[in-house]
Amino acid sequence: MWNKAVWFIGVVIAVAFIVSISRENEQEPSLNKGTQLKRQALNVVMFERKHQNGKIMEVSAREVDETGGQVVHLKDFLLTQPGELTMSGTDAIYDLASSLLVVKNQVIIKRFGGSQAIVNGLTWNREKNVGHTDNPVRLEEKEGIITSDKAEFSDDFTRIAFIGRVHAQIMQNIINP
Repeated sequence: MWNKAVWFIGVVIAVAFIVSISRENEQEPSLNKGTQLKRQALNVVMFERKHQNGKIMEVSAREVDETGGQVVHLKDFLLTQPGELTMSGTDAIYDLASSLLVVKNQVIIKRFGGSQAIVNGLTWNREKNVGHTDNPVRLEEKEGIITSDKAEFSDDFTRIAFIGRVHAQIMQNIINP
């Protein structure tokens, strides 16, 4: 009797373990599935210049892993568009073919005018120049602080559409100049 109970508990634990592993695999981003490491480099600085408008973007990262299918994994990165914005984060995947940057964890986007957005997770389509997050957003400016459940960004992060439970804390000097 006890042997059957121990055997049954063992089977239940094994099934639970297998289910938990399969769910973890489902949560991985699609850009990372089925890719194997092709090249790896440390302390990398890359430059990109757009032919249409001459804008330059600099990306520096502590570690860059290149995988098949034109996918690059950036660790501890800083993206800079001189005079416009900087974006820093710890973990991102960039698909060169689709110009899609998926940032995991916290990312800080600083605009030249002094504002900064703090986001946890971001998807940025560089070709369409739009981004979005389904996680809470915090925008800090000298005029105040705005928070929301999620947001959509456009025009090099100069336009932000705050979505869901938007709260604004406005500094006193704006109301009574």
